[in-house]
Amino acid sequence: MKRHAYLIIVHQHLELLERLIRVLDSDAADFYIHIDRRVREVDESRLLACMERSHGRIFRRYKITWGADTLVRCEMFLLKQAARGRYDYYHMLSGTDIPLKTGAQIEAFFEQQTDSFIEFKEETDHTATLERVRYYYPLQNLIGRPVKDGGIWRGLLDQLSYECIKVQRALGIDRTKGAPFAYCRGSNWFSLSDELTQYVVQNERLVRRYFYHCMVSDEMFLQCVACASPYRQRIVRDNLRLIDWQRTEHDGCSPHTFTMEDWPQLIDSGKLWARKFDPRVDQKVIDALYARLEAGKDAADGRG
Repeated sequence: MKRHAYLIIVHQHLELLERLIRVLDSDAADFYIHIDRRVREVDESRLLACMERSHGRIFRRYKITWGADTLVRCEMFLLKQAARGRYDYYHMLSGTDIPLKTGAQIEAFFEQQTDSFIEFKEETDHTATLERVRYYYPLQNLIGRPVKDGGIWRGLLDQLSYECIKVQRALGIDRTKGAPFAYCRGSNWFSLSDELTQYVVQNERLVRRYFYHCMVSDEMFLQCVACASPYRQRIVRDNLRLIDWQRTEHDGCSPHTFTMEDWPQLIDSGKLWARKFDPRVDQKVIDALYARLEAGKDAADGRG
């Protein structure tokens, strides 16, 4: 039986996290959970009580800012913590994810696998994507994701950041020169084999050098390191997550939030997880998916 580490990054809706843990809880699974330091009230004992068969650790290390390197740091931190346990698979999830298969079905899928599952596509020097990592973005932790009409303070920070990039261009700074990998990007949610996870952790210096103090480098660091690894031929270019970027939100910075109108897409996708969900947008679809998972679990246990 293969062992699984679920690495979960959470910044809101702890009630969703509880339900996620219960569905994935098993003798073959452990949890490594990072809850954003901005979340004020966290009942860790309640979360740990959801793990009846598995074990878990909860961390409060970072205040994560969209577009900054704090998400890269958080993902690397969780990978390092879990890698010590030498699991067969490491799954990076968001606290707003919901499984589309039962925990047993997910584990059965990976019993037949040895590959890693990562979404990526190669980039070239002619793409705007490389602007994210070509220069240093020292103010990104303050600025975060783009917003319209952010006020005087935000406008000043945006202008200062722009001037900083102008100076770097004038000085000929280009952090991508001499990089020991081809640049590529994709989703920052993935399922990695132990071999690839150990390789990524061992190359933390590379991640620090090329992907810290960047903008939205969480969508690049894992792809770049993995594709330069000896395990490139064992990467499936599919992260097994249903994420709808065709209907973006928040000025194109966030994927679509699923509702009951998306039910056919959710149950017919063939994916293992979906994101994202928000109880303030549609609680019904959340309840319906978990009811379906519970029914599937009961049937497998012979109680249906």
